[in-house]
Amino acid sequence: MRIVITGTPGTGKTTVAAQMAKMLGLKLILIKDIVEKDKIYTVENEEKIVDLEALAGLLKKMLKDEKNFVLEDHLACEIKIPTDYIFVLRTHPVELKKRLSARRYKPEKLKENLLCEMLDYCVQRVMKIYGRRPIEIDTTKEKARSTTLKIIKIIKNKKKKGDKVDYSKELLRYLRLLR
Repeated sequence: MRIVITGTPGTGKTTVAAQMAKMLGLKLILIKDIVEKDKIYTVENEEKIVDLEALAGLLKKMLKDEKNFVLEDHLACEIKIPTDYIFVLRTHPVELKKRLSARRYKPEKLKENLLCEMLDYCVQRVMKIYGRRPIEIDTTKEKARSTTLKIIKIIKNKKKKGDKVDYSKELLRYLRLLR
């Protein structure tokens, strides 16, 4: 079983992916580790910019014969990866702001990630790159373990439907504040 978990930073992807891999006995693949190990990034303004082409090439080779894995990263929505399930973890912008602030995100990076969440960026990218709608899971009020169990239940029941997530009202509120 090939599972991809993506979403905006702060939605719980890494914890959920690790729990899923352990519970299902699958290999855990963290894109962040591949990027660091193979140094496929440049640094601009103290920010790492990942070479998506190089990453795609590495993943293609790496996953060629892999049939059982959980792959996680916010960049997984940018690269087509052979998968049976693709999940986008979502978090309400107010909660996401708390989580990212606790990680000491710089104001610009915080705004960028909140906008990505409100604009359904990862969902839109998955639809464009993979040519199908991902399964969205709302992690706003959930602990990682309950999110993991929810995803496993979806997989075991062979469902392709998750939560209905829409933060467009939050986006409108945010845009009004900018006036």
